[in-house]
Amino acid sequence: MDKVKISQCMIVKNEEKNIEKALSWGKGVVSEQVVVDTGSTDRTVELAQQLGASVYHFPWVDDFSAAKNFAISKAAYEWIALLDADEYFSEEDARKLPSLLANLKNTPYDGLATNWIHLDDNGTIGMIDTQVRLFRNRPGLRYRRRIHEYLAWEDGRGISYCQDTEGLSLFHTGYGEAAKKKKQGGGRNLRLIQAELKDHPDDFEMLSYLGNEYVGLEEYDLAVKTYRKVLSCMPRWTQGVYHVAASEVPLRLLSVMVDQPGTKEQELLEIYQKAVEGWPEEGDYDYFMGLYYSRRGDYAKAEAHIRRGLEIMEKYGNCQKSMVISGKILGVYELLAACCLNNGNPEETVRLATLTLKENPYLMGTLVLFMIAFRGGMEKAGGGKEGARQVASLLEKSFYNFSELKDRIFVLRAAESAGYQELSQVIRGLFSPEELDAIDRSRGTL
Repeated sequence: MDKVKISQCMIVKNEEKNIEKALSWGKGVVSEQVVVDTGSTDRTVELAQQLGASVYHFPWVDDFSAAKNFAISKAAYEWIALLDADEYFSEEDARKLPSLLANLKNTPYDGLATNWIHLDDNGTIGMIDTQVRLFRNRPGLRYRRRIHEYLAWEDGRGISYCQDTEGLSLFHTGYGEAAKKKKQGGGRNLRLIQAELKDHPDDFEMLSYLGNEYVGLEEYDLAVKTYRKVLSCMPRWTQGVYHVAASEVPLRLLSVMVDQPGTKEQELLEIYQKAVEGWPEEGDYDYFMGLYYSRRGDYAKAEAHIRRGLEIMEKYGNCQKSMVISGKILGVYELLAACCLNNGNPEETVRLATLTLKENPYLMGTLVLFMIAFRGGMEKAGGGKEGARQVASLLEKSFYNFSELKDRIFVLRAAESAGYQELSQVIRGLFSPEELDAIDRSRGTL
């Protein structure tokens, strides 16, 4: 099979912090790298040229599609990988691209969809979505709209694509706080969205993006008002469509309202009912309802909703749905464990906490829940200090290495937070007098 040749394209402006990573993933995989600069005043152009990219200049005209289509016009090869400067494939996934695209040679697909994983400033996954960043280089296949642009044929037809959300993941760092502030600086996105709505006032999809922009600007009342307007004018064909301007509208409305003080239960229930009727494969609606009820102390309802959300995700997957649950899966299990504890089910709390700690033993909240559940059981059984030693032994066998100082300190902090005095005493017994003195001094206890 002939090797597929790929043109990596991107549009940039003042991306000197990202440009090296943005171009490095494609080295040895793509056949050319096309960078279109729209007015950088930093070292972006210089660095891109040093890295071997072909750099072109395009005047910024308040139109992302115009800039991206210019980049496409400079691409020489049969497939295009058009990523932003804050997006990248891992080296492992990048090496898969030529063979995956070669397998599509005799298929009708215009593009390939992959996971789109949003990372925060700490590199933690915040959400998982799906995007098409790989597509054929064909005349007439171009981007449309000034902002929140999308690929389509010149006659208006949407593109056809297959999905590889199991084998490929595209990482996106643009949802970190610094990146969001940069994008919102000067109100560029808001201005472009409003320009689109001036030309197309009934574009419910662009209205949904307007609501998202208001959330980013912390204009929550305007966001709620806008999302409600979208729901009222959304076409019937959007029912069952899992997309940012369809299933995500009630999701974002719920997420905003859950965080607003004074939100009434009946208001949320009305939105929730409409959402689950229209998009029954979306599990995130139940997650936000569970979050709402847990904050109100109604743990029975919270547990029921969180379990339902997880069941929906397991049944229907997370391709363009259940993105919040899948992106925060360990936090979701921690929340469920907390609900179970408050619902008088310590055994289930321990089970859920154990599953979560096996994935990441350094989740303080989860470990505290684990200890509280065990503490209650040991107190009922009259286990005392011997029971605490058993818990410490279990922790060391399952999750921690007590020869490591950091593990002992972490477990001690959790035991103290859990109010498990006997376990705290057992763990303190694992430190030398000098270590204990340093720990106590660092907390100002002496």
